[in-house]
Amino acid sequence: MVKVKDYFNKKLTHTSYIKKRKKNAFWAGYLPFEISETPMSKTLESVGKDSKKKYRVANHEVLVSEEPKFLVPLIFSIIALFFLFRSIAVLITTNNWDMTEIFLFALSVLLLISCIVYYYTVPDKEMILNRRDGLVSFPAFTYGKPFTMAVEKLRIGYTSGASGSPGPARLIIIRPTKKQFGYMTNLGGSYLQELSFLIWYMDKNRPLPPGDAFDEYRKADYKRRKEEGFPPPIFRSFIPTREYKHKWQKERDKHWKDIIETDEKGNRVHRIWQSAENVERHGEWKPVVPQ
Repeated sequence: MVKVKDYFNKKLTHTSYIKKRKKNAFWAGYLPFEISETPMSKTLESVGKDSKKKYRVANHEVLVSEEPKFLVPLIFSIIALFFLFRSIAVLITTNNWDMTEIFLFALSVLLLISCIVYYYTVPDKEMILNRRDGLVSFPAFTYGKPFTMAVEKLRIGYTSGASGSPGPARLIIIRPTKKQFGYMTNLGGSYLQELSFLIWYMDKNRPLPPGDAFDEYRKADYKRRKEEGFPPPIFRSFIPTREYKHKWQKERDKHWKDIIETDEKGNRVHRIWQSAENVERHGEWKPVVPQ
């Protein structure tokens, strides 16, 4: 049984990517680090081992999303069973197997056994959002060790969703490997909602994202930010990030608040307002931009 404190023991595995970031981020599929949509609320029912949506932990310091590990072995098991039953049907109808049928039968049995072994031996697939330390851990393929990187070092993109594709676009975290395959997240909602949630939650200078799953932790999170002097947000937002209580909002507004305006072209523009005291304390605000 993994204890909550163990989720904070993840050490950095990568501080950068092997390949340089493509200059044209749009065509490369990279997404900017910004909150562009209100994310789906995380509810109490979605947290815990008995929940349908497997969030093992969801508090003001860490969120652990358990990824289903049965999908890959299930798909290959279905393929194996199809060829297995096919070979049996051929044997029943013809009472004879040629070398091709013998090979397909043996391969199907081997694949089916491999899927069963894989399911019971592969490590749990988890994505860990460590809000406290600003680290994100996400799975590698099969038995590979998970990756852990600082959130601002990640390259985030999306896949599918193109015209004529069977499924919606999905958010991916690009793995820091030579081939740079993407890890598909499962945080709920559209890819922009998932990105907005990830950025919102990992920006520890903002209040926690919406949802009653975080309600009992909001006071502790607010006190921490207040003790730190309400440092300015880390990432840009186009959604107002309100405090849980009105009096908290009034206190934070003495330091910073989101100013979301519309420019002459009709585009939403995020501007940060700071008091003179806060500028002196923190300096001029600059959002973190992925490298």
